[in-house]
Amino acid sequence: MAGNQPCPADEAAARRPEARRDRPVRILCPGTESDRRADPPRDAAAAAEQERERGRGDMKSWKLIRYHKQIYLFVLPTVILIALFQYYPAASGVFHSFYRWNGADISEPVGLRNYVDLMKNADFWNSFRVAFIIGLWNVVKMSTALAVAVAIHRCRSARMQFLYRILFVIPMVLPGLVIVLIWRSFFFEATSGYLNLFLKSTGMMKVLDYVARNILGWGDIFSPDKNPAWLGHPRLILPACIIWGFPWVGSFAVLTHLAKLQSVSRDVYEAADIDGVNWWTKFTRIEFPLITGSIYINLVFTIIGTIKDAGMVLALAGFEGGPGGVVTVPALFMLRKAFMDQRMGYACAVGIVLTMVVMLLQKLSNYGMQWGELNPRQKARVRGALLALGLAAMLAEKLAFVGWILLLTALPYACLFGRPRRGAVESAVRGLLLAAGVGWYAGRLDPVAVLDRIAWPGAAVLRATLAHLAPALRFLLVAFGMPWHLLWAPISRLRAVRRRAHREELTRRHEEKIRKAYARAELPWRKATTRAAANGLRFAKHAFIWFVLAFAFLPLYLMLIVSVKTNQQFYESPAVLTSPLHWENWRTAWEMVTPTVANSIFISTTATALTLIFALGAAYFFARLRMPLSGFLWNAVLVLMMMPAIANLVPLFRLLRDMNLLNTLTALILVGASGGQIFAIFVLRNFVADIPRDLYEAAEIDGASHFQQMLKIVLPLSGPILGTVGVMQFIAQWNDFVLPLIVMRDHARLPVMVQLLRMAGEYIKLWGPLMAGYAMASIPIIILFVFSMRLFIRGLTEGAVKG
Repeated sequence: MAGNQPCPADEAAARRPEARRDRPVRILCPGTESDRRADPPRDAAAAAEQERERGRGDMKSWKLIRYHKQIYLFVLPTVILIALFQYYPAASGVFHSFYRWNGADISEPVGLRNYVDLMKNADFWNSFRVAFIIGLWNVVKMSTALAVAVAIHRCRSARMQFLYRILFVIPMVLPGLVIVLIWRSFFFEATSGYLNLFLKSTGMMKVLDYVARNILGWGDIFSPDKNPAWLGHPRLILPACIIWGFPWVGSFAVLTHLAKLQSVSRDVYEAADIDGVNWWTKFTRIEFPLITGSIYINLVFTIIGTIKDAGMVLALAGFEGGPGGVVTVPALFMLRKAFMDQRMGYACAVGIVLTMVVMLLQKLSNYGMQWGELNPRQKARVRGALLALGLAAMLAEKLAFVGWILLLTALPYACLFGRPRRGAVESAVRGLLLAAGVGWYAGRLDPVAVLDRIAWPGAAVLRATLAHLAPALRFLLVAFGMPWHLLWAPISRLRAVRRRAHREELTRRHEEKIRKAYARAELPWRKATTRAAANGLRFAKHAFIWFVLAFAFLPLYLMLIVSVKTNQQFYESPAVLTSPLHWENWRTAWEMVTPTVANSIFISTTATALTLIFALGAAYFFARLRMPLSGFLWNAVLVLMMMPAIANLVPLFRLLRDMNLLNTLTALILVGASGGQIFAIFVLRNFVADIPRDLYEAAEIDGASHFQQMLKIVLPLSGPILGTVGVMQFIAQWNDFVLPLIVMRDHARLPVMVQLLRMAGEYIKLWGPLMAGYAMASIPIIILFVFSMRLFIRGLTEGAVKG
């Protein structure tokens, strides 16, 4: 374009495939007039001509290179970074997973031995069990964010809504590692921890003691004369990893739910009030159906994020995964094998399996989100995959409960409870399955005993597999063989009759209720009662919000209070201010963390700037035109979104060592920019694609090159979304400590999060300087957010509403 401008006709021809792509897809029903006009060709010659036309359309995309070749420069930095720091470590991990490799001088090919040993390792499967347990509890903990979002949305005052939004964003700004370390230091400490003090002062310790003795069989862990060691007892370390961070407000989830609820008109609530709808019915019939999509997305991301993350468990329990390694998650298991046992080839195999599990879960979640759009064959494939995964999980004793969940999810309940579609044949097959299942339960039919009498290769393996899966197979035989339709038919008829009578009764009651309501509405005492109930509900709503906010701000409050105390003052009065105030703690903390804070500022700022520059250019490349190789490169970016970065940490460590980048800030910047731009490209591409095409066409008529279009059109319009992505990337880079913990050794080059982790692990702790150091690590993030708060919230809520 710049320097060699095409003629308007050539330019229009170059843009024609893009215009054709932007047309809406029309789905025609068979037999309609439009369908008859779009009939397929009737002979081979017409079909060949149609294929040639399609081929000429594909050739035009290659002709675009003549006029738009400079657009490839926008995606070139992204391709280099993700190829070098994402795909090369992944390929190296696959290669070395077939070797007995210690990362240095031992490299011996072993074939599939690493994977076979991994499948036999009970600790590996137990790590997935722990990850699933923590993930499921994290899903339960998300209910607080949903309740808070609904309560804020029902506030009538726009000013109060804005105030609550701002207040709930502030806890999200605090580094997650700081929150974890505060819980580790203040709440879970055995002798003077706030959690034990709270349980004893409220009498809940006696309740926990009863539950532990009589229900859980844990003995006297919660005996009133003892102080439970939450992080030192094998039975309590997993509950500690679950309950930290109370009230689990999840500020990002709160903002997402609020953005979705904005589309509910006030007229809907006024109509509900006129009909006498209570607060619970408003939630179940109006609000919950609207935000089901965002809830589902948050649930899936929470479970997947728990499986592929090790940072918070590492901060709470250390590399050993707590006493006895009882809270070891898959990523932590991989790191321990690589850097403590020096079995890097084995660790690469762990990373490959972890990647496959995460990608499979994300694929199944996509099917779940699009379940209504799948055809019967696709649904059958998904159910078959879930059934196979459930049976495979049951082979591992530690994952049996996960297998049963998948098994129950995979059952085709509509088919089981419906009438047989193929008459006598299906009924006979069901009868045989039911007879086999009942006979197996009764002991009359035992396939395991039959295999004991067969001597042929593989019989022992098959017999052991069948013995493990016997409960599930017996259940499936009975489930698919039972004539549920014969049992369900009379029940469904009775339910239909009862539902019809109930509906008529509800209609009669509703009409009577409306008549009485209009009659009582004018009574003075009724007006006073209604007003008092509304005021009470409004007070309860605001009280709940402030209760959650109080606990959300509690770590920040304790951090600031303790930062001006000596150890003696802390043990005497841990939660209130005491005089004199020891401001010298901040001076001591300044000397300890200032160099590392400067390192983190430099790393986060540089990595964020590179991420935004490269990601905006790549987003322009993917959204502007459909160029050759653009689909391939876009799929490569999408694959990286599903791939857990920590799974490639072992080969990435080797790559950085070969490039002489270990113990350098450059390594953290380049790796951070390569990983951060994956999400940034995904977000920015949608924004750039929404820019009107007329602006680009007007710029092309004026002779503007792609660089000029980027500077004059895209960049000025991308301010809010760039601010949102930039703040999120800066916070993510600031909070990262797993990669720096592995690749950094020089104390003068450590990021601040690693320095805080080292300070928290010291045997003798000075609580005042330690908390002052936590505060100093949070101040740059708070300052950044104060100046970009309005921009960040605007971009976040607009993106959530669009999504």
